[in-house]
Amino acid sequence: MSSWERARYIPWDRIPQTGTNLEEQKERIFRELQRETIEDEFLQQDRHSEQPVVTGEQSTDSAKPFTSNKVPYSNMELLRQAAFGGCLGTITGAVFGFMDGMRTAQESSVLQNASNVAKGRYLMQGTTRSATLFGVFFGGFHILKYGLKVTLDPGDVGEIGVAGAASVGTLFARPAWRPNIPYALMLVAMDGFNLYMRKSS
Repeated sequence: MSSWERARYIPWDRIPQTGTNLEEQKERIFRELQRETIEDEFLQQDRHSEQPVVTGEQSTDSAKPFTSNKVPYSNMELLRQAAFGGCLGTITGAVFGFMDGMRTAQESSVLQNASNVAKGRYLMQGTTRSATLFGVFFGGFHILKYGLKVTLDPGDVGEIGVAGAASVGTLFARPAWRPNIPYALMLVAMDGFNLYMRKSS
């Protein structure tokens, strides 16, 4: 048997290069290879035992992307909500104030005998007062709505209900503001109706 035939089952780096008899070293080399193979198998088993076992349900859950329903806070969105509510409330309040002023001017005997300049000044004061009140009211209503959406996110009905109750409740603070409560409730109802129509379309 040639040297190549004797060494073909032994790795090349294990073949003695010093010219010693290969038959004498063959058993020792095979024992070393067998011992190293067993040690490698034990190391692989230890690595597998340290890895956590992942069940089919866990692997399915981990494959699902994590999504959060929380609405992120934005200063620009807060300002936009405040500006929208303030502008709409101011315009609506000016209309309500002008209508109330005209009705009062027609019913009051004092204003009927007053000059046109006095009547105009009275209408302007009532319109400005009502526009300011409803601008602050509706702007605060939209700020409360946005705050509820960011912190609690109770849904559209919850946001309108809680913000509307808190905003309308502030009108009870002064007796002069209480006659405006029906108009305030009308504004809140219009906002809810507008939201409903926008979502249903």
